[in-house]
Amino acid sequence: MVRTAFKLPLRQTEGLMASVITLMGLTISSPDHTTVSRRAVTLPVIDAAPMPQGPLYVLIDSTGLQVYGAGQWLEAKHGAKSRRKWRQLHLAVDAGSGTIVAQILTDQDGDDPSQVRPLLDRIGGRIARGDRRRGV
Repeated sequence: MVRTAFKLPLRQTEGLMASVITLMGLTISSPDHTTVSRRAVTLPVIDAAPMPQGPLYVLIDSTGLQVYGAGQWLEAKHGAKSRRKWRQLHLAVDAGSGTIVAQILTDQDGDDPSQVRPLLDRIGGRIARGDRRRGV
């Protein structure tokens, strides 16, 4: 399931699971990539959630994501300060079901107002106007 959720190759899934187990301080071992491959054959396919019917009441928000890379490694090894890189994840969520109906990942300079139109353009269904709670 982890492999499917993160869309990872088998060996990367093995490494991720080993890292998570280590971070949790557990003494169990992670399955190797051949075991993951054999077990993946019997897993059911997870279908994407269907788009809600009718006009959508859309909530738009964003969050910052820090990108880790060689800069953090150099900082840890040599003590030199590196510029931290950030990305903004902008989401459009259906207020009724909580389903993410559109998403855009921008660099750290992408502000919320500039991403409203591109998010709305990615939504295939109708978008309702007004306040759902007050019936307006």
